Amino acid sequence: MRTKKEGTVLVTLFAVFFLSSIVLAVDCPIPDTGQTKCYDDTDTQEITCPNLGEDFYGQDGNYTCNPHSYTKLDANGNDLPDNATEWVMIRDNVTGLIWENKTDDGSINDKDYTYTWQNAQDVFIATLNSHNFGGYSDWRLPTIMELSFLVDKYRYDPSINTTYFPNTVPSGYWSSTTYASYPDLAWIVDFYSGRIHNYYKSNSSYVRAVRGGQCGSFGNFVANGDGTVTDTDTGLMWQQATAPGAYTWQQALSYCENLTLAGYPDWRLPSVNELQSIVDYSRYDPAINTDYFSNTAVLSDYWSSTTYAGYPYDAWVVGFYYGGIYYGLKSGTDVYVRAVRSGQCGSLITTTTSTIPQPCVSESLYGEHSQETELLRYLRDNVLSTTLEGQEIIKLYYELSPVIVKAMQEDEEFKAQVKEMIDGALTLIGEVK
Repeated sequence: MRTKKEGTVLVTLFAVFFLSSIVLAVDCPIPDTGQTKCYDDTDTQEITCPNLGEDFYGQDGNYTCNPHSYTKLDANGNDLPDNATEWVMIRDNVTGLIWENKTDDGSINDKDYTYTWQNAQDVFIATLNSHNFGGYSDWRLPTIMELSFLVDKYRYDPSINTTYFPNTVPSGYWSSTTYASYPDLAWIVDFYSGRIHNYYKSNSSYVRAVRGGQCGSFGNFVANGDGTVTDTDTGLMWQQATAPGAYTWQQALSYCENLTLAGYPDWRLPSVNELQSIVDYSRYDPAINTDYFSNTAVLSDYWSSTTYAGYPYDAWVVGFYYGGIYYGLKSGTDVYVRAVRSGQCGSLITTTTSTIPQPCVSESLYGEHSQETELLRYLRDNVLSTTLEGQEIIKLYYELSPVIVKAMQEDEEFKAQVKEMIDGALTLIGEVK
């Protein structure tokens, strides 16, 4: 027979597993940019990060969402300690992708080899797969989104974490993504600055292979009917319409931090990674899904909250005509804004004046006053709320519920999977209660 303490631990662990399973089913987390410092709009290298209400508050350095986390792997895919001096692959613990580690030894993985876009696939990738590199034969070129998420916006020359990716040439690396308006071009990431631009496929560039699943189907948006759009892949909620007018960078930060939309006061200016996540590289003019974001300024750039570390008077912008990512003067007044909010970086629950009713997973499945819902409330009030870890689980549950409910409404199979997981949790709670 279980003791009360054993039961509490068991229920808590199950709750963590349950929530994690749901998150993985609906969420493709966007890695943080790596930027932790704060800047103003001058050439100052760094300022003390501002507090709420102060000038320049709301920039990338004020928020940390899914910070970069990597693990070195040996030739058999086994984890190695961070201080390992030799490793073959790197796992991105945020995205789950496995990356090739470049070498400086003249092998197929040597950092100095370059390829045309087609040979990068037909020669380099094909060789890795034929040799079963790292024990796998499913290596490929990364998409432009995957490759750009390796950029560490805290650094430049090279703009990547060299502790895990030491042999990175500060130059362009191929993605698998063709330039939509001109198929002779493909997208590359410049790992000197982190800029994203196009390049002729017939030219030669560097390559880093990747393996693992791909996120982003562009069938992942839900229009909420209140001026907002939810991306069920990333969990982000977006301002549907472009903010009226054009802004300097400081004005853009202030606009988003002071925005209340659809009852939510926790809007912010998106990081460059978040803003890029709504670029649709299969389109151009504009490179965004106009079924959900019809009011997009095609010929203008959009501010991100991320400063260019090489020149702090610049910030990263996304151009939604083609989807390019580059930097522009923060003092520029002709850049547009689209705000974002997220349970990872702010509350999905309260406004400045009241609590906003949220769709709840359990109530959506069983009803507000059902026996099942009451059991889950027992878990919340008598088990989880008694510890800091449990309180975090409660917060996560309520933050993710709106996204999960919308996904269940659109996918009966997913709804059945969620119900099966909760049914298992209910059985466990009943045993402990």
